[in-house]
Amino acid sequence: MLTARRSRNILFTATVGTLLVCSPVGSNGTGLAQQSAEEDTYRYDPSGKRDPFFSPLYRVTEQAPMTEGARTPLQRLDLGQFKVVGILLETGEPKALIEDNSGLGYIVTSGTLIGSKGGVIKSIESDRILVEEYETDFYGKRQTLERELSLTVVDSPAESQTTKAK
Repeated sequence: MLTARRSRNILFTATVGTLLVCSPVGSNGTGLAQQSAEEDTYRYDPSGKRDPFFSPLYRVTEQAPMTEGARTPLQRLDLGQFKVVGILLETGEPKALIEDNSGLGYIVTSGTLIGSKGGVIKSIESDRILVEEYETDFYGKRQTLERELSLTVVDSPAESQTTKAK
């Protein structure tokens, strides 16, 4: 009986000793339970990321387009349908005169909305107008494009005749 009790105590001591030796302990003395709690602190933040289960075109169709009634005549036409006729830099704020395909003229300044893609005039220089347009790509991200409208210089009939005469 004494040997059975002694062998049971030895087995219990060996088992407890094995558990203590084999249990994972971190460098700071923490056990496995505390390490897994530290690893679980990361949380996925889906804000700003597209949902992989929806079509990439989903956000494009979701955006409400601007109604035609709220658009100015400058916003109804594409930038390629305008030509810069004149630029006035001597005033406090530079101004430009642009014409559409039908010959209607418009006076624009920096910050004027122009073009069918929601463009904004960023600057007016001596020979061009810089327009910043926005375009939505395949993944629904809005990209900024900078386009340029160059000043159209047309020789007047009087100047062209004097040039030919020389």
